[in-house]
Amino acid sequence: MIKTDKRLLEIYDEWEAKLDKDEWYFSNSFEAITKGMSSEEAYNYIPNVIDVLLKLDDDFLIWETIYFLIELYSIADTTQIHPYLESNWSVLTQHMKNYQDSYATPFKELIRQIRIRE
Repeated sequence: MIKTDKRLLEIYDEWEAKLDKDEWYFSNSFEAITKGMSSEEAYNYIPNVIDVLLKLDDDFLIWETIYFLIELYSIADTTQIHPYLESNWSVLTQHMKNYQDSYATPFKELIRQIRIRE
């Protein structure tokens, strides 16, 4: 188990109130983390997001977080599956199937982006 970045965890604290004040709350918050990240830093950050995804139980939050993961892969500029994602793939897939909206759209985009065969 990795130690998840505190900045990432704090994004989910009282997120509804923050989102009410700023419709771009998640986008801005995730961007604050990725700003200035090198491709290697983005790739190395992926396990943080996987851990959070496995703990989330709200379709909207999962949706937003998967798009953040897709953004990290874009910054990393690779389709190489991170070993942490690979070792947790079946658990993540099972978890995602509980959240139909996220599974249907952003999760399918992630699969396409990193070229995973289902």
